Amino acid sequence: AVAELTVDAARDVAWSRFIDFAHWDLWMPPEFRPIAGPARALQAGDELTVGLGRKARLKLKLKVIRLREGKEICWSGGNAALLSGQHSFLFTEVDGGKTRIRSEETFQGLLSAGPFAPRLERAASNSATEVLTRFVAFLKRPS
Repeated sequence: AVAELTVDAARDVAWSRFIDFAHWDLWMPPEFRPIAGPARALQAGDELTVGLGRKARLKLKLKVIRLREGKEICWSGGNAALLSGQHSFLFTEVDGGKTRIRSEETFQGLLSAGPFAPRLERAASNSATEVLTRFVAFLKRPS
């Protein structure tokens, strides 16, 4: 699942505000609510918990498995047999002091194949687009 937006902010600004877990509640969509994690910028090895769904009934533990400063953050989570995923956000400088943020998510497990696969990919792409759209709005607010 892929989504991509260009933001009107320098890469270091977009990056630092994106990985600031303490402020995720200000911009993450209601279907992906931060519940527990560090009150600072995320680092490789960090574990966090998010609530999935409108009322955050399903809790998902995630682990930051890769962090390339200013370029990529990747976390993973889920149940290996049923459905697990790796979600990367990639930050690239573009002309005019802007930043392209690309979301890439891959899935494994029983529910990632067969008749569920297209629906899962569509839902994940739509969700990533909403995350990026809300993040763009958050970036426009004063820090």
